[in-house]
Amino acid sequence: MPAKRPPLAAAPPDAQQVGLRIRATRRQRKLTLTALAAQTGLDKGFLSRLERGEKFGSVGTLHTVATVLGTPLSALLGEADPKDEIHIVRAGERHRLSSSDTEPGEHTYEAITMGASNSGLSVMVVEVGTHGERTVAHHGGDELIFVLEGRVRVHFGEHTVLLERDDSVRFPGYLPHSLCAEGRKTARALIIIASDQA
Repeated sequence: MPAKRPPLAAAPPDAQQVGLRIRATRRQRKLTLTALAAQTGLDKGFLSRLERGEKFGSVGTLHTVATVLGTPLSALLGEADPKDEIHIVRAGERHRLSSSDTEPGEHTYEAITMGASNSGLSVMVVEVGTHGERTVAHHGGDELIFVLEGRVRVHFGEHTVLLERDDSVRFPGYLPHSLCAEGRKTARALIIIASDQA
């Protein structure tokens, strides 16, 4: 009868994964590295290296960071159930919001990142209207527009870019911009906005 194999030892926490969890949690709490350093009493440079996975803190250090971030130490170490960090939005659950309920030709939005307002990432599907150039937006972070269907013209002041299906454009959100459908066919675009949280 073959001897029983000893149970496999749990893999030690990966420094890079721990660092990524610390950074993600800090950003969700809308804390800067400076604020985290002040509240934990730890050096800002050390925390920066910790987040990049270049250093691995002691259990006491990680416990201090977890306490300030308001999260269990087990979550930072990757011992929490991963399903708690996964957010699913079914197609039928998306809420449609029109920029104008009375005027035709306006944009219609469907938020994909529902319930994830602290993630620093906003994702939406937009049915692009023909009058969208009237509304000029600007914001922090980066924006990416990916055309799913039809043709979309993006206005950056006097400069415009025409995007066909499967084309995309990425730009800093501080640039004043607007978009409108080009032609008579329905135009739909995926818009991703990544905030510039420190």
